[in-house]
Amino acid sequence: MDAVRVSGAMAEKRLVVLGCALYLALVASVAAFVYRWNLPAPIRRDRVVRLASPALPSPRLDEPIFGAPLYRPLEPPSGMRLSVIREPNFTAYALWVRDPRRVEIVETRYPGDVGETVEQFVNDWHAVAGVNGGSFTDTNWRGTGGLVQGIVISNGRILQRASGPESIIGFTADGRLISGTYTLAELRAMGVTQALMFGPTLVDHGVDQIQGAGDWGYAPRTAIGQTANGTVILMVTDGRELTGPADIGASLGDIARLMISLGAVTAANLDGGSSATLVYDGHLINQPTDILGERYIGTAVLVK
Repeated sequence: MDAVRVSGAMAEKRLVVLGCALYLALVASVAAFVYRWNLPAPIRRDRVVRLASPALPSPRLDEPIFGAPLYRPLEPPSGMRLSVIREPNFTAYALWVRDPRRVEIVETRYPGDVGETVEQFVNDWHAVAGVNGGSFTDTNWRGTGGLVQGIVISNGRILQRASGPESIIGFTADGRLISGTYTLAELRAMGVTQALMFGPTLVDHGVDQIQGAGDWGYAPRTAIGQTANGTVILMVTDGRELTGPADIGASLGDIARLMISLGAVTAANLDGGSSATLVYDGHLINQPTDILGERYIGTAVLVK
């Protein structure tokens, strides 16, 4: 009799559990139905396609590449002209300056900290033109340009000194371009009022100083020269195939021979590569090859 009672009780428990399960299943089904019925319509979104920045247009080899306007003089520059020279492996932009006394060498406003772009130099000094200048230390290739190397003389003021002779490019007070190895004392004795450290000398007394192509390969270049009548030639070339496989850049020998063909009796190599930049009459003329655009440099050669 007790066994029958236990069996009956267990059966009742099973029925209760089964009933609860059925109830919960019914409630879940109703809830799911109600949820689906009241579910808001999906929001349709247009697919966003990420586009890369458009590539810069390839420059035509017979004309300069003009950038955004910068500082513009009140009147068009006089006594200056810009020419574009096409060579098999590069394009050169040559700025002719009739009066050499207009050429000045300047240093970044933040020496020891950070350099400036050629555009900033031109704006700061209200110049009409400028190219990159001489040597600086680029710590860890960060492109800050604030650690200027070597002797720097600007408008007769000695901004940076050196204890020994250095490879110098500069101008005397009467506007004569000099290039060679000098001490600071020798520069002062010569009456040099503008100077920076770089090189090598490309042309001396009208004679090519580079054997063949030179030892520095092919790259964008910046150079400075002077003709017999005193006219200064500021030259920048493109390179590194920015405009195509035929635009590999210039060698030192290329620039020396080109300077001679333009009538230069003295010429010297300035810092090149990613630093090579020419600004004239409010425009960026060439196409700098630094991945970030214009490079921050320690010194610049300006035309006032």
